[in-house]
Amino acid sequence: MKPEQTRILKFGANYGLVTGLVFIAYISITVALGLLYDRSIIKAFIGLLVLIIPISLTIATFKKQNNNSLSVSEALGVGIITALVASIVIIVFTYILSNFIVSDYWEVTAANNRNDLQKQFPEITQDQLNSKVASQLELSWITYPIILLFNAAIGFMTSFITGMILKTKETFR
Repeated sequence: MKPEQTRILKFGANYGLVTGLVFIAYISITVALGLLYDRSIIKAFIGLLVLIIPISLTIATFKKQNNNSLSVSEALGVGIITALVASIVIIVFTYILSNFIVSDYWEVTAANNRNDLQKQFPEITQDQLNSKVASQLELSWITYPIILLFNAAIGFMTSFITGMILKTKETFR
């Protein structure tokens, strides 16, 4: 691995840990306020900003520490590594939260989904409802790869846009 690649990797990893900790703080606040199960647009938007802003700031900090020099590929590298490391931290925390801290997390989520399905489809039978909720509980593990894929996609888009805005070098390396 080239020294520049190692530097990008270390920089992204360090800031990814910080980004993950910021997200843990955000989720801890929602738990303390009793908003863990809230599915509002505002909560989702704030959660998105908790990922986007640190990635953008990481890229800006990298540029500043790199003598105000930045290429789009460097921005992509730093941003995607930041997002992936943050994702790992978030996944570990989500696992601990949903299995140990709030041990009935999946059951409460299933009950909320049951209520939502009944409101959305009043004609649904009890058997259909039970089947749907049971399959959601069985597939709760899919949450973890979705977190990774979603954060990687957000990291890529944020890195690309931030890199295009802050770039000082015209070529991709």
